[in-house]
Amino acid sequence: MILSVSPSRSRGRFAFLPALALIALPLAGCDDPKASNAASAPPPPQVTVAKPLKKLVADSDEYVGRFVANEFVEVRSRVSGYLDQIQFNDGQLVAKGDPLFQVDPRPFQAALAQAQGALAQAQANRAFAEADLQRSQALVRGATITQQSYDQRLQAKRAADAAVIVQEAAVRQAQLDLEFSQLKAPFTGRIGDRRVSVGGLVTGGANGSATLLATIASVDPIRLEFTMDEGAYLRYLRAAPGDDAPDRGLNLPVRLKLLDEKTFSRDGHTDFVDNAVNAESGTIRARAEFSNVDGKLTQRNSRA
Repeated sequence: MILSVSPSRSRGRFAFLPALALIALPLAGCDDPKASNAASAPPPPQVTVAKPLKKLVADSDEYVGRFVANEFVEVRSRVSGYLDQIQFNDGQLVAKGDPLFQVDPRPFQAALAQAQGALAQAQANRAFAEADLQRSQALVRGATITQQSYDQRLQAKRAADAAVIVQEAAVRQAQLDLEFSQLKAPFTGRIGDRRVSVGGLVTGGANGSATLLATIASVDPIRLEFTMDEGAYLRYLRAAPGDDAPDRGLNLPVRLKLLDEKTFSRDGHTDFVDNAVNAESGTIRARAEFSNVDGKLTQRNSRA
C-alpha cells in the first residue's frame, strides 16, 4: 500500500501566473512610403493580467509498509487433556470472552472434588486441635498436665492451621485448572483456522511445547509499519509544534491506498516513531494507525 505522510506545518507559497500580452504589431511595407504614412495608427494592445495566487502547499512523502494487527495471540491451552469441543467456525469474528475450545473437564472436576474433600478434612482436624488446646490451657493452670503436653497440643493446633492453608491453595489450583479447560477469546478479533480436531490430545503448559490450537488477530483499528529516512524524520521533527509530548509532536496525518487503488482514500495518523536511527540503513521505524471498521485491511505486505 502507499502511505502519504504530511508534516503538521504547511508552508505558504505564492504562485505567480505570468501576464499574457497579445500585441498586434503593424507590418511595415517597404514598397510605398506614402502608403505607410497614410496608414492609420495601430490599435491599443490587448493585455491579459492575472493576480498572484496565494495558497497553502503541504509537503508529502510516500512510503511502502505492511499491516500489523494491534493485538495478535496464539491460542494454547494451559492444561493437558483430550479436546472435547470446538466452538467457532474457521475465520469468523469472535468477541472478547467467546468460548473457543473445551478440553474434557471431567478429570479437573474430579480433582476439584478431591481437593475440596481434603480441605474439609483439614478443617475438621484444625477444629479438634483447637478444642484440645483450649482444654489443655485450663489443665495446665491447675498443674493437671505438664507443660510439655501443653506445648505438644499447641504445636498440633499450628500444624492443623498450616494444613488448612495448604488445602485451600490446592482447591484454588483445582478451580483454576477447571477454568483453564475452557479456552475463551482474550480480545475481539478474527480467528484463523483450527489446528486440532475434536478428540485429539492437547498438551498444555506455560512453555513452548504447548499445542497450538489457533491464532487470533484484532481487526479494528489496524496499524501500518514503515521506515523513513533520517532526513525526512528530521524535517518532520522540526515541523512538529513541540517536543514535550511523549510522541515528540510527531502525530502526523497520513493517507493510505492499497496496491490496487489509485487514490489515497483512507485517513489515519502516526502513533509511534522509534527511539533510534538504524546505523546501517540510516532509517527509523514508524507506525501509523487506521480505522478498519469494514475489516478489509489485513496483515500483509503493502505499499504506503
